[in-house]
Amino acid sequence: MTTACRDKSRDDVAATDSSLARDITLASAVAAPTPELRDTPDSAPPMAEAPLPEPKVERKPSRPTPRRTAPVREEPRPEPPAPTPAVEETPAPAPAAAPRGVIPAGTSVGLTLDSRACSNANRPGDKLVAHTTEAVTATNGAVFPAGSAVVIEVAAVAQGGTPDSSTITFRLRSITANDITRPVAGEIVATGPLEKNRVETKGADQKKVVGGAILGAIIGRVAGGGAKGTVIGAAAGAAAGAAAAAATAKYETCLPAGAPLKMTIGEAIEVGL
Repeated sequence: MTTACRDKSRDDVAATDSSLARDITLASAVAAPTPELRDTPDSAPPMAEAPLPEPKVERKPSRPTPRRTAPVREEPRPEPPAPTPAVEETPAPAPAAAPRGVIPAGTSVGLTLDSRACSNANRPGDKLVAHTTEAVTATNGAVFPAGSAVVIEVAAVAQGGTPDSSTITFRLRSITANDITRPVAGEIVATGPLEKNRVETKGADQKKVVGGAILGAIIGRVAGGGAKGTVIGAAAGAAAGAAAAAATAKYETCLPAGAPLKMTIGEAIEVGL
């Protein structure tokens, strides 16, 4: 019973306190003046305490999460073509010169004369043609074949009262072999028989004899020798005419066409292959 009375008294006291608190609150609300609107506050609000600074926390920069991407297959880039090395043009070697050879001076070669030549008909400087009768080989093997043309020149002519005093001489001018003409110096000598002919005719000689006989006969008759003197004079005149004919006779030397000759080269001839 005592416990029940104690709890009831507590509830009464609590109710009394709650009612008293309501009355005080209401009285305070009636007694407080109505607030006026002002531009400035009546009094400065109390300063709020500054918040304490938060401790600085060093943050490490976040590492970006690597994104996994499918590998890209790169096509190999074509390598640039290697520069072409400059090729130096090597000049073509000059063809080797053909070995040169010579036909030495003093070489003798047989010839045949193409046309007739006479001391009475030809004059110095006249040109005649002959051909070689044999081949000539140079030191390098080059060959002047037989039949090569040779030009000869009349060097001098002489006519005399005797066959031996009449002469004709020649000299070498050029030789044409393998379609090449080369000037050549040398001598030409006839190796066959020569023709020796008197230049004046027998008719002219007879005229000289007859003329001398007639003149002698006239002289004998005039001298008073009669017929005998005439005969003696004629004979003497004929002899004188014959002597005159012999004194004025001229001979020529001739070489017929085809006459054999020999040329002797005076200077070496240079020959290529």
